[in-house]
Amino acid sequence: MAYDLDFNEPKVTVSEKLAALENVKAIVMISETALTVQCGRAYVTLKGRDFVIREIFEGRLLVEGRIQGLEFFGAQDKDQDRGLSHRQAAR
Repeated sequence: MAYDLDFNEPKVTVSEKLAALENVKAIVMISETALTVQCGRAYVTLKGRDFVIREIFEGRLLVEGRIQGLEFFGAQDKDQDRGLSHRQAAR
């Protein structure tokens, strides 16, 4: 069961021109066509263009622009981040 006050999961409200992301821990990447943030155990990527960050306050990020897509990614295993397979990590 998901609770409204789960600070380790992303909470996203999005329309064509505005996105409110909550429980943001860090901005990971910004480019001309994408914005990726870390929200506890997950990552959220907004895809589009003309992004303007309107607000950053206590884990809330308000982004304006032409939003064309939204992707969620789970946190990867730390051993995979270092290029090790599960079998190599166990040795």
